[in-house]
Amino acid sequence: MSLFNRITKAIKDEISKPSSFVKGEAFEDYVRKVVFPSDYYKLINRTHNYSTNNEDYVENSLLPDFELECLDTNRRFHVEVKYRKGVFNNQDKLEWCKPFQLRRYKEIDKRQPVFLVLGIGHNPKNPDEVFVIPMSKIGFTGFYDSFLDNYSFYLDKPVFPNYLWKL
Repeated sequence: MSLFNRITKAIKDEISKPSSFVKGEAFEDYVRKVVFPSDYYKLINRTHNYSTNNEDYVENSLLPDFELECLDTNRRFHVEVKYRKGVFNNQDKLEWCKPFQLRRYKEIDKRQPVFLVLGIGHNPKNPDEVFVIPMSKIGFTGFYDSFLDNYSFYLDKPVFPNYLWKL
């Protein structure tokens, strides 16, 4: 494929990318740079982006978004990143995943800890709220405010290892 065709295809892929993926990828970048920065956590694996999976689906994209290693403890763990506008359904719950996804994350959590980082707001690069929740504490695909209050985290601050491992 010529350089011109590759550039044309990349532009077409970016234009046709659903806005939910654009926001999700932007929040993933925020989580990696701000919440789990390279000063404290080494990146072991990151799932592939929309463009790569749209062309040829990569099986490890079924894993959580990041696999990281804590530089202080050498413990490895996964991070699943979700971003929502904050719209709750008619039961006052914020739906963060589908049942089959929750089952998959729980299975992974049995082997290696999984943390959910949930962002809420109108700008994924500058969320209004951030929550860091151990998968072991999650039992449902929807969250009530009262549950989320227990896992609210500071905006624009990293999760320090001693805090993470106490969750």
